[in-house]
Amino acid sequence: MPRVSVVVPVYNVEDYLEECLDSLGVQGIDDFEAILVDDGSTDASGAIAERYAARDPRFRVVHQENAGLGNARNTGVALAQGEFLAFLDSDDKLPDGAYARLLATLDRTGSDLASGNIHRFDSRSTWPAAFLARAFKLPHRRTHVTRLRWLISDRMAQNKLWRRSFWNAHSLRFPEGVVHEDIPVVVPAHFLARSVDVVTEPVYLYREREDGARSITQRRAELRTLIDRLAAVEHVSAFLGDLRPAAKRWYDESVAEEDLRYHIDVLDEADDEYRALFLERANAFLDRAAPGIEDRLPAIQRLKWQLVRRRRMPELLEVVRFEKDGGARRKTRIGARLYGDFPFLDDPGLGIPRRVYRLDTTRRRARHLVTLARPYWP
Repeated sequence: MPRVSVVVPVYNVEDYLEECLDSLGVQGIDDFEAILVDDGSTDASGAIAERYAARDPRFRVVHQENAGLGNARNTGVALAQGEFLAFLDSDDKLPDGAYARLLATLDRTGSDLASGNIHRFDSRSTWPAAFLARAFKLPHRRTHVTRLRWLISDRMAQNKLWRRSFWNAHSLRFPEGVVHEDIPVVVPAHFLARSVDVVTEPVYLYREREDGARSITQRRAELRTLIDRLAAVEHVSAFLGDLRPAAKRWYDESVAEEDLRYHIDVLDEADDEYRALFLERANAFLDRAAPGIEDRLPAIQRLKWQLVRRRRMPELLEVVRFEKDGGARRKTRIGARLYGDFPFLDDPGLGIPRRVYRLDTTRRRARHLVTLARPYWP
């Protein structure tokens, strides 16, 4: 039995696959297997995978008709024999010794999974993924998302080493035929785990494609991407409502701050069907959430959510464009307080409360951030 099984879904990545697979050879561990799942590639990717398998018995190839990333990962997991699981997308790569670092901490602690930092890269440079800066600022052993709340942003499967017994015990499986397939697996796993290890060093290098292929991030204005994101966050919110009700509000706050904001900010690029669906489903999500989950957001975000709740799409689009033009930096003083000088401030027709625009909320915001270091329950 190999210690680590690395599942590598492969689909039309002939320009990147060799670099990806070569990175497996510098991981500081020899006792691994790489399961290359050729998901119906129409280029030379399948032949490249076969060439690696022919010269290294640790690599093996499975060919299947195209079924998508979630299905390919599930195929690989079903064939994996290792004590630990890892996932590597075939257009990305690993820094030297990444798996050795993750394996070493799990051997010391017995945690259910270890997670490390992600850096992005292109042909010119490498840089940290900004959305994970808070989660991986300091190393932690035997921690948990309820103690290190920034881990709620750690929603990718690939920067982790998973203990196979934990994966099987909770019947973890990627949803198939969707994008955002990581969210319904990784976020619940953080809460199901007894403990998690956090490694500050980068353990995964996420490629910024320069060949014209559009990433999920670049496809946020597509209807399918919105539908799948909504389904993913609704699934996790319902899961927490059943398993950890005290954490549901906090997760819902993170959805308003991050997941749904990503889609608000591309509404000006989307079509009418997309906009109508967003208003319907986003309001339904907030209706199921605790009141005021958007109250601690920056003023420009609070304003956008006010307009979402009022279903005022033309005004919302105006604010989105206003922010993209740099308007979020504008401010004005009214009496002793500072406000964002944003559209519809003191507009008698809309009647948006002036408190939505307040900027001098540093003390209240700081208190909220301090609570992020405290668990929801003993």
